Amino acid sequence: MLTPVIGLFGDSFGADTSNDPYTSWVNLLRQHYIIENHCQSGVSEYKILQQLKSVDLNKFDKILITHTSPTRVYVNYNPLHQHTPYHKKCDLILSDVEAATGEFADAARLYFKHIFDIDYAYDIHNMVCREIDELTKNYSAVHVTHFDYDGLYQFSDMINFHKLFLKNRGLVNHYNEHGNHMVYEVVNKSLSL
Repeated sequence: MLTPVIGLFGDSFGADTSNDPYTSWVNLLRQHYIIENHCQSGVSEYKILQQLKSVDLNKFDKILITHTSPTRVYVNYNPLHQHTPYHKKCDLILSDVEAATGEFADAARLYFKHIFDIDYAYDIHNMVCREIDELTKNYSAVHVTHFDYDGLYQFSDMINFHKLFLKNRGLVNHYNEHGNHMVYEVVNKSLSL
């Protein structure tokens, strides 16, 4: 029997981790699946859409997508994390720029203070999610998040780990060891249906 191939797309929740103090939910899934991981830390929903568009989805038995916060703003280039291995392609979120220094960080803080609009961010996020849903509708896709998705686009098969996240924050894919194991169990069950 051939091992199923999973295409994993999304943000840091699904990003590849290696030298961590405990095993991530993504690496636990590798016991059962071949995983082609396209996730990148700190990316907006728009960049997740671009990940999906960049490959032939037909080569996967299942598609797994980790969705991000609507407050993550797309930027073509973010100099704040150019020297960190996991965040080289990240977009902007207010918490990343609050303590940063330099001209770019100053401009980003002013953007979030004077220009950013939460309703617009939700609308853009929802439009991109609808496009992702349309793009993946003919594939076996599982959608997950750990953000509060109230008021956001609801995928028919969305698994929301927000409550688990609040109780199990940690260092590996944002979860402690117990949280990673719980995410693994739920996602594995969903993928095997």
